[in-house]
Amino acid sequence: MTTKEKISKYAMPNFGARDFVVSSGRGAKLYDENGAEYLDFGAGIAVTSIGHAHPAWVKAVAKQAETLAHCSNLYITKPNADLCEKLVSYIGDGKIFVCNSGTEANEALIKAARLYGDKVAGCEGKKYKIVTAIDGFHGRTLGCVAATAQKKIQKGFAPILEGFEYAVFNDIESFEKVVDDDTAAVIVEPVQGESGVTPATPKFLKALKALCKKHKALLFFDEVQCGFGRCGKFLASQRLGVKPDGVSMAKGLGGGFPIGAIWLAKPNADIFTPGTHGTTFGGNALACAAALATISVVEKGKLIDNAAKMGERLAAGLEKIAKKYPKIVKLTRGLGLMRAVLFNEPYKNGEVCAKLRKNGLILIPAGANALRFLPALNVKASEVDKALKIFDKTLGEL
Repeated sequence: MTTKEKISKYAMPNFGARDFVVSSGRGAKLYDENGAEYLDFGAGIAVTSIGHAHPAWVKAVAKQAETLAHCSNLYITKPNADLCEKLVSYIGDGKIFVCNSGTEANEALIKAARLYGDKVAGCEGKKYKIVTAIDGFHGRTLGCVAATAQKKIQKGFAPILEGFEYAVFNDIESFEKVVDDDTAAVIVEPVQGESGVTPATPKFLKALKALCKKHKALLFFDEVQCGFGRCGKFLASQRLGVKPDGVSMAKGLGGGFPIGAIWLAKPNADIFTPGTHGTTFGGNALACAAALATISVVEKGKLIDNAAKMGERLAAGLEKIAKKYPKIVKLTRGLGLMRAVLFNEPYKNGEVCAKLRKNGLILIPAGANALRFLPALNVKASEVDKALKIFDKTLGEL
């Protein structure tokens, strides 16, 4: 039985029909089961932030696995302590909770918001509302499904968790209509990823922070996809010039190893008291060692600066291609190494994505009939140019 046949027979079908079997990766390249080579500009949906099988990362993970992988959060490990310290040094005065994924991180923000609301109101269940942006994406657990204002994500899971309201992204007047004194927190992505890579404007985020302050609500940023250097600063919100009260992180943080985290600013950094939140695997030594190794590679290679530089190179190339094919490309947008191309009808992102793969380029579909460019932060100029060349060639074949 082939690998594809095993998946079809034994794995649940929630990821749809899949016909591409990946066998290995190295740097910016992926290899399929037949040995064919592909330029990976999806990076596992912004996960393999330093490329595949980076030698320093592999060495650090192997060393930690030989030493200690897990011991439970009843005890302390040095990798966990070091990671918390490192993240605080990048984000600011506050504290860290380490978990296993972006969805878990956002669930933690939701619980933190509810605890904060109870503290401010002086009783339970009065200041409880959480406001999120339409077309945002925060995960697929029931809490995060409620936070995700997309009907296609919520369909089939009624009754949806109560206490969430939605407003139009980048429209402060829309948020003003729903944020009030009963609002505990607002959660938005500084760059909406799954719906087609839409950056927030600095003006909108600054106004949103002022609105939250007015109603004594917390402002949380979901930086699961747009954070960790991808947009040219450690956090996308740092590039956009607005500091939140809390942040969720994951994806690129582990360089390919499952990990998530939240940061909460003081004076709410101690909102989780014993018994209010926890995790079995979160913050394990192996995951934290992987994250520390990833951060070390980013620091030594000055990869956040590279993300900004290569992001501009990629953006300029995509704009040039968009002008060349105005009937195919509707527009391009993004920030740093988080870019998208939106297609006009009748061209479909899924079909274009499949043709690109046949030509040796891996991209990631997104909402709004878009394809995402999410290469590793250490992507080279020659690799950006090659990706643009393949993209140009493929559009010319449509």
